[in-house]
Amino acid sequence: MLTTYIITGTNTNIIWQFKYRLDGLLYEFKLMQGDLDAKQINWLFIKGNFPYQEKQIKAWTAIKNFKIEVGQPDLSFDNFWNTYNNKVGKRKMAENTWNRMSKADQLNVFINLPKYKNYLKYYPNQQMMYPTTYLNQEAYKNEWKV
Repeated sequence: MLTTYIITGTNTNIIWQFKYRLDGLLYEFKLMQGDLDAKQINWLFIKGNFPYQEKQIKAWTAIKNFKIEVGQPDLSFDNFWNTYNNKVGKRKMAENTWNRMSKADQLNVFINLPKYKNYLKYYPNQQMMYPTTYLNQEAYKNEWKV
């Protein structure tokens, strides 16, 4: 699950895309249009303005030469169902539980899910919870340490 920032230069034909994981670290950087000139390369990389953390790109809103569009994380049940990827049990029950959850808890599910899946890798005899169980027992609040 990623938050996407589209940066458009107001004085150039440059369009950049930055994608950040929920922990705020850069996941992907892509030039969507145009090429970087020497001045832009210098500013972005040499002078240390490359935003490898999401908090850094948020500070870019003060830069007048940029137009910044933010795409919010997808907190839909379908995204959870596909990301969890253990399609057992009753989907409708899991969806009803999901719809009763707060946005903060839904976000915590996506933050915690990679930790849970990593935990399961280290304990292969441990069966992955049904999606409904994971949500109803609030397993996304556990600390899954290995």
